[in-house]
Amino acid sequence: MKKLAIFCISFIFIALFTVAAAAQENTNKPEEKKDDKNPLVANWEVTFAAPGQNIPGTFKLEKDGENYKGSVLTDLGEAPLKNIKIKDNTFTADITVNVQGQTMDGTMNGKLEAEKLSGELNLPGFPAIAYTGKKPEKK
Repeated sequence: MKKLAIFCISFIFIALFTVAAAAQENTNKPEEKKDDKNPLVANWEVTFAAPGQNIPGTFKLEKDGENYKGSVLTDLGEAPLKNIKIKDNTFTADITVNVQGQTMDGTMNGKLEAEKLSGELNLPGFPAIAYTGKKPEKK
């Protein structure tokens, strides 16, 4: 009977140790970040509806460690984005553009709905410039 009691106590001890070790192992795993797979993080074909003309270009958002980086490239040049904030299917960013030889700081925002991107580019002294975009077709 004494051997049976020792066996039962040993079994309980081993079971408790195993559960504790498994619980500790789970707490050491890094959490997956939901934002890493945000569909906004991509290359986009965009068209800006500037006064009197449509300006085609490329809009790029990418993950850079814990932050984001991006740019807009058109025939008028490249405009870097900074302070990019993404939440769900929307984003905001600061943008620096060259307008007729003058550097201007503005903002850009956008929203993704049904695989289509739309938003506005806002520069001081100009009306908001709407844009639309889509992901390039795969070749």
